[in-house]
Amino acid sequence: MIRPEVLALLIRWREVLAALALVALALWWALGSYGLMAGLGWGGVALGAALAFGALQRMRFAPQGEAPGLVEIDEAEIRYFGPRGGGIVALDQIAALSLSADAGFWLIEVESGHVLAIPRAAQGSEALFDAFSSLPGLDIAHLLRMLAQGQAARVRPVWRRPVHALLT
Repeated sequence: MIRPEVLALLIRWREVLAALALVALALWWALGSYGLMAGLGWGGVALGAALAFGALQRMRFAPQGEAPGLVEIDEAEIRYFGPRGGGIVALDQIAALSLSADAGFWLIEVESGHVLAIPRAAQGSEALFDAFSSLPGLDIAHLLRMLAQGQAARVRPVWRRPVHALLT
């Protein structure tokens, strides 16, 4: 009944739409109430707006299409299982994060110098947003701008662990 293109668009925007529905409901509640109930409504508006902002960032991070492999985040580790290999990287052992020249792969370098390449469109790769958000000093806005730029002539560094953090 729903065209596949429209269904795909709705699925992609589902978190943002749900958060905006919360904003609309809370706004209706805030404007139609008095006192404490109105205050709770305005709190719901603020919560919905924050959720919409986060959902919009996640949506911008999520890749289009499909790629081979499976990404899992468990116990502060990134696990990638692919047809040509894979690996496990602890979040506190990540020394640098980069994007490949075509922005199709995340390149995760660990302190020992090994690099784990994870396709951006691998199944479960949307969970990397939360994992990368926990890296100290990572600028999410910068990361999203780099993803929006698309292809580049070379590998683009996104984040490097501060030197003082490597010494501890």
